[in-house]
Amino acid sequence: MKKTLIILLICLGNFGITQAQNESFKEDALKLTKLSNDAIEASFSQLYAMIPAENLDSFKKDLKPIMDTYYSKMAEMSMEYYSHEDVKQLLKFYESELGEKMLETQSKLAVKGMEMGQGLSMELMPLVQKYSK
Repeated sequence: MKKTLIILLICLGNFGITQAQNESFKEDALKLTKLSNDAIEASFSQLYAMIPAENLDSFKKDLKPIMDTYYSKMAEMSMEYYSHEDVKQLLKFYESELGEKMLETQSKLAVKGMEMGQGLSMELMPLVQKYSK
């Protein structure tokens, strides 16, 4: 009986440690997701411009839980591909001078990339039409 109780306590202790480590991993993955998705936040300025000023605070309040869910799901997905150590190293990079510069320019590059992509689509359309006949 004592052995069974000791084994049960050890298992519960290990479960608690694993649970705490998993929570730490999730917190770090969530932080990484929010940092690396800065371009999404930057794109909201376009959405905000579409909302009348008197409704903007309410819009942002309603948007927050949607984005929290999105970021949580993105963090869980990144946990499938990265180890906790990987996430820690990525966070360390993003907190470096170069990482901060990358985060600052990421949204600008994304916007310019979308513009270039639209231009490329327009340029390719005649070529696609030529060969799709």
